[in-house]
Amino acid sequence: MIALACPVCRGALETTDDTARCRTCRHTYTKQSGVWHMLRPERVAPVENFLADYTKIRLAEGRGSADAAFYRNLPDCPRDHPMAWQWGIRRRTFACFRDRVLPSVGARLRVLDLGAGTGWLSNRLAHLGHEPCAVDLSCNDQDGLEAARHFGATWPCVRAEFDRLPFLDASFDAVVFNASLHYSADYATTLREALRVLAPTGSLVVLETPVYKLESSGRRMVEERHATFLKRYGTRSDSMPSIEFLTWSRVKEIGRQLHVKWKVVRPWYGIRWALRPWIARVKGKREPSRFPILIANKPS
Repeated sequence: MIALACPVCRGALETTDDTARCRTCRHTYTKQSGVWHMLRPERVAPVENFLADYTKIRLAEGRGSADAAFYRNLPDCPRDHPMAWQWGIRRRTFACFRDRVLPSVGARLRVLDLGAGTGWLSNRLAHLGHEPCAVDLSCNDQDGLEAARHFGATWPCVRAEFDRLPFLDASFDAVVFNASLHYSADYATTLREALRVLAPTGSLVVLETPVYKLESSGRRMVEERHATFLKRYGTRSDSMPSIEFLTWSRVKEIGRQLHVKWKVVRPWYGIRWALRPWIARVKGKREPSRFPILIANKPS
């Protein structure tokens, strides 16, 4: 059983079916529609402001479905779905993670799924015999944690921030950033917190955070993305700061800061994806992103 802790003071909680009260600082947290709400009180308003724009964009893009089977099949997605292209990438990432990464991490793992969204990865992990815990900021019932109802989830869903995880030290055998590390405003802070909740022999895994050779390429991507949001949806969706990409030099620097050694696994996304850098160079466009899987063990 995964034990919650107070995100304010990290104290132990007295927990009932739908309420958790900190024994130390006396803050109280509740479970609503199957989701534990574990934000620090002062962070609720900023998060809600960000989600107002973020959710508006996500739903306008056509994410989610009225069909419960859609969620249960993820990352397999119907070809006519508006986000089928993205789920096609996600399906290949998951296959690589399942077949080439998980076996080396271990069996029957306690896995923290950070940036869980609807909980699709937690659902898949549960079917593989692992014990997942899904964490996200969004509780939306189409694109956030409340959509986990479609899985009949018995694993916990927790609304929390990456930099203040509501779990005791060494609670998990693996922490997986599920297309989500790039939402961090400070990678070293975010990853230190992830390492805190890792067991001594645990593994940190980063999935689908865009990586570039050049810092300038990442910055151009960010500006293009927010400009597109502003034009299409009337908001840049940047009220909460985030870096939004990695570079190989930054990956190396993070490893030095945190005393971890990164292993890189490269999923195969198809020949068209593999040719993107050459096509971009010929057309004089910016360097395209890459999505390597980054893996590190907890330092001793």
